[in-house]
Amino acid sequence: MSMALLSALSNSLRQNIDGRKKLKVRAAVDETLAAPKSNLDQRVIALLMQASAELRQQDLFDGVLVIIDELGKFLEYSALNPEKQDVYFLQQLGEASSRSGDNCLFTVGLLHQGFSTYADKLSEQAQREWEKVAERFEEIVFAQPLSQVAALLSAALNVKEDECPRGWKSEAHADMRAAVDLGLFGANAGKGALVELAPSLYPLHPTVLPVLAKFFRRFGQNERSLFSFLLSSEPHALQDFAQNEATLSFIYRLPEFYDFIAQNFGSRLSAQSFRSHWSHIDAVIRSFPAGRELELRVLKTIGVLNTIDSTADLLPSDELLALALGNPDGLKAAVARLKKENLLFFRGARRGYALWSHTSVNLEHELAKASESIQQISSMGELLRSRLDARPVVARAHYIQTGNLRHFTLRYCSPDELTADADAFQPEHPADGLMVIVLSETDEQRKRAEKVIATMPVNPQVLFGVTEPLEVLNGFLVNLERWNHVERHTPELKDDRFAAEEVSRQIAHANQALENALHRFVGFRELSQEKQSGIHWFYNSKPVKDLGRGGSLQSYLSKLCDSLFPNAPRVHNELVNRNTLSSAAAAARQRLFELMLNHGDDPHLGLPEDKAPPEKSLYLSVLKESGIHAERNHGWSIQFPDKDPLHLRPALEHVIQMLERKPEARIRVDRIIDELRRPPFGMRDGLIPILLVAIYVQHEAELAIYEDGRFVSDVEEFLKMRLVKAPDTFEFQLCRIHGMRKELLTHLAEVVKLERTERTELLSIVRPICLMIAELPDYAKNTENLSAQTIELRKHVLAAEEPATLVFKAIPEALGFKGEVSRVEASKLASKLAQSLSELRRALPECRKRMTEIILEAFGEKAVDFSAWRRAISERAETVIVGVTNPELRAFSLKLIDNGTEESVWLEALGSLVTRVPPSRWRDKDETAFREGILALVKQFQRVESLHFGEGSQAPDNAVRIALTQKTGEERDQVFHLSTSQAKEALMLRKQLQAQMPKDKKLAVAALSQLLWEMMDSSS
Repeated sequence: MSMALLSALSNSLRQNIDGRKKLKVRAAVDETLAAPKSNLDQRVIALLMQASAELRQQDLFDGVLVIIDELGKFLEYSALNPEKQDVYFLQQLGEASSRSGDNCLFTVGLLHQGFSTYADKLSEQAQREWEKVAERFEEIVFAQPLSQVAALLSAALNVKEDECPRGWKSEAHADMRAAVDLGLFGANAGKGALVELAPSLYPLHPTVLPVLAKFFRRFGQNERSLFSFLLSSEPHALQDFAQNEATLSFIYRLPEFYDFIAQNFGSRLSAQSFRSHWSHIDAVIRSFPAGRELELRVLKTIGVLNTIDSTADLLPSDELLALALGNPDGLKAAVARLKKENLLFFRGARRGYALWSHTSVNLEHELAKASESIQQISSMGELLRSRLDARPVVARAHYIQTGNLRHFTLRYCSPDELTADADAFQPEHPADGLMVIVLSETDEQRKRAEKVIATMPVNPQVLFGVTEPLEVLNGFLVNLERWNHVERHTPELKDDRFAAEEVSRQIAHANQALENALHRFVGFRELSQEKQSGIHWFYNSKPVKDLGRGGSLQSYLSKLCDSLFPNAPRVHNELVNRNTLSSAAAAARQRLFELMLNHGDDPHLGLPEDKAPPEKSLYLSVLKESGIHAERNHGWSIQFPDKDPLHLRPALEHVIQMLERKPEARIRVDRIIDELRRPPFGMRDGLIPILLVAIYVQHEAELAIYEDGRFVSDVEEFLKMRLVKAPDTFEFQLCRIHGMRKELLTHLAEVVKLERTERTELLSIVRPICLMIAELPDYAKNTENLSAQTIELRKHVLAAEEPATLVFKAIPEALGFKGEVSRVEASKLASKLAQSLSELRRALPECRKRMTEIILEAFGEKAVDFSAWRRAISERAETVIVGVTNPELRAFSLKLIDNGTEESVWLEALGSLVTRVPPSRWRDKDETAFREGILALVKQFQRVESLHFGEGSQAPDNAVRIALTQKTGEERDQVFHLSTSQAKEALMLRKQLQAQMPKDKKLAVAALSQLLWEMMDSSS
């Protein structure tokens, strides 16, 4: 306002004073306009006083007359922007005018509403300050009588009465008389003048004129709104109605004015519905059937009168209703029907008709009580914070260009929170940045917040914003809290549906008004070059000019992301280049891991050309497009790309550099991932594991992986799944060998039969050794039936945590070498390692060999072929199993019958039957248990076999059963099965014994029986 006055003063001096007149004030005004200073308001007042004094001294004018037209616009701006325009300037201007004396400074301001009306949304304290300013001026209220308004309308319409429809003049005279007689124009209205003017008001009906004046005085801007109604082309305004045919049937009556109000003032009336009942009126009329035209016009007429809250002069009576509608046929019947349908209510001669019956709650009285209880909001920041939009802000242009969807989280805080813990303002994953909006309620808070931000440590991922003072929102909050107070503390509302609905509407309107005000003062999402921000922005402790003067927030954030993440990849695949993957995308990525690990040397990782599974999309957009997987001189392979179109190489090389900084040191995978998330890479969580697998595949021979502190020798699919889900349990280690140790690796490489190109790579040797021992059956991992060196080697390999320590320290010590292995000892070490590994591989086969010996020994067989024995025992078992009920013996017999199963499998099954543990999982004690169990089962088998021997037995022809009984009753019984060769040998032996037998047969039999008793005892 001060600049406007200064500019007007400059123009007035230039236009009204000869330029040759020397006025000091002229130069002072021009100087101030050219370079305004901080104390501009005081300077302008001083210049006005100086101009008034100089003009009077030089006898040019008696003083300065200041006329501020549209003062309300300045007051609105001052109410919304108190930090930019202080209403105190008007107080200074008023006081200067009062003290001007002979050097007259006269100030006039033109307002359409009262001075205090413009401050109704401010705090109570601010409103009191405005009232003090208003007291410096004399308020002159101008209200024209209706007769003058009628004359103005007549002149403005400029109707040619001769061209009006026939009969209009007499009808207008009669209706105007009736309107004046009803008191529509007041008690002292000039009846004669009004009656004469009535025809010239065509097509306005006389009853419309007093309603127009009262409505626009209450809800508009008096004559300005009135003439806008007359001359504008707004829907249902007079110009729009004038398009109808000029007949007595088309006269602008109160129902037509209701349509104008509903179309152009509906939203404004809704905000004040508790005073005008507009929401209820509009709801009743909108829901009424359009086909019942007369009843609808009755409702609209009464609705207009109810809206302006008519008193005695515009009482909705039967007489006024008849006059306003032209006394149509069936009017009384229509009113009666509406009353019967409970749409129209007559509330006595003093109150007339209304569209509601009654209300037991006086909402204006309840609101006044709430105003006494709630005069100020103490915690405005907390109330506002819960209403502010806290959704993240996306850098759209950066996303379109790079494929990386980046967002800044939004945090609101008070100036006190800002000073309490400045270090707490850090972005948290998965956000790429943080926007902190400081809600300052006063100008002092705003300045304090800006000073704190200027001294905070620089963080390139944090953008600060400080709002203009939000005390202007206090009125909106107070209004909302007052209506909430009415709802909470008015129990009568539960019995008054009409009042309860009105309170709900007012709360909704107050909420919406607050939201709109918040958007105006704190909103920044739609910030563009056309809309300036109401927030002061700071980045790296310095003001951001681009955002303060019409710069685009989206554009700024995108440029900020470009500078923060210059080494970010440019992968345009929304399936994987994001922080959280869908279940389908995660499964596709897992399948891609398996292809990378096992099919890296296949074209397109072996993916089908005629199909498109989800993993193919990932492969094409990441691995193939980037050149990570490509055909090279030595065939298809996974390597760091040379041309790098997707800008992946910086991240890949950074991971290797992290591992190279401390040779042989372990780096946790979650630390690597965190490094890649942060600037300058800003990689998404979905993409990082693919790059880690690519790094592993290329550096497989020198990259060790640890899980929970233990070296992982086999990187398989499920391990990669665990790595993605729990990266904090994994570690990477780069193992590169130099110097004399390479020669040892060359000798060890011959043991694990490596290609020449891998013979000097540590992990190429460690992995096969660890895998071979890890894949050994449990028996080989636990048995003590090994040499001491092999047992020691096994222990160190199974407990290996460091590949280098295992190869260069643990293995040599286990094999009997102390200290650093020399060049001469390297060959011996490799030889001993090969022997021990061979011994471990042979451990289970040797155990099975011992099992066959135990079985043959139990059956009393020696030096026989085991396969032949299995065929023979199978026939014997078939004779035994008949009638056997003992489950263990029956199972044992069934195993003996089975001679078609492979020997190793048969031994596993038999060992599992005897010990309840398969031999591949035996401990040494299980082998002892097997020996004892077999002996017991064989004895049972032989006893049953002897019982089944005799007439009707299915035993083979070469089977012999021998049974002896001593005088003590002790018996020995055994069945012998002889092979063909054994039968021939037995025949020869019989001839030899027969030649030596005495002639006394009794003596011979006795001697042979004693010999047989002893031999059967030893055989058993």
